[in-house]
Amino acid sequence: MPYLIVKSQNEAGLLDTATNTIKLKGRDLQLEPNLVPTHGDRLRIKGEDFTVFEPDPVFFPDFAARTAQIIQPWDAAIIIHYCSIFPGKRILESGIGSGALSLAILKALGKEGKLTTVEINKTYIGKAEQNVRYASTAENWEIVEGSIETYQAKERFDAAVLDIPEPWSAVSNIATQLKKGGRICAYSPTYNQLEKNVAAMKQNGFIVFSNVEILKRELLVRDNATRPDNNIIGHTAFMTFGMKLSKSTLKV
Repeated sequence: MPYLIVKSQNEAGLLDTATNTIKLKGRDLQLEPNLVPTHGDRLRIKGEDFTVFEPDPVFFPDFAARTAQIIQPWDAAIIIHYCSIFPGKRILESGIGSGALSLAILKALGKEGKLTTVEINKTYIGKAEQNVRYASTAENWEIVEGSIETYQAKERFDAAVLDIPEPWSAVSNIATQLKKGGRICAYSPTYNQLEKNVAAMKQNGFIVFSNVEILKRELLVRDNATRPDNNIIGHTAFMTFGMKLSKSTLKV
């Protein structure tokens, strides 16, 4: 892995293993050539203690340059499970943002399977690709500049994830891109968007099997004074999950 994460109680940064340089906010720290930190090591730098981590999706906010709101790890986790994303699957994604979900999907796929990301914003593509490659070789990642509403692929996908302003507008095209039994997820922040996503799925041959919101609360653990953290993200988005149905009903 060309990069690692270093975290202290107060800050986080990237460790470039090729140059043995730690890049923190506003400063670079050059390590000794014979010092080769790896995942799980502890470092003391100028009196401050750092821990070395692999650049997993959970640490994406610590190392990525953000161009858009990211899909948080707790939302990415349920997307991966509800869309049945694992090695060997072919996944279609639209709305690259800063690349957080792309990285999470690539990690779930491993070296098998493929992720195709369709994005209309060229600036987002460049920044997201840079972020993802801090943490993954991304050899099985195809990025297509264009609109998901008109995108056509030669292959058929096992699942599709839509994180775009109007997911419902792309559902009819997604229906033609998925295999029978393929999963779809629409990710939207408001109730009226949620309703439109559900309606579009039902109108285009999907069964909606879950509408869900995930709330995460950190805990401050201290002797005899453990309590919830005051800084709580009360809402990120609503997720609608559906499955593509066959066009006919089997008679028994």
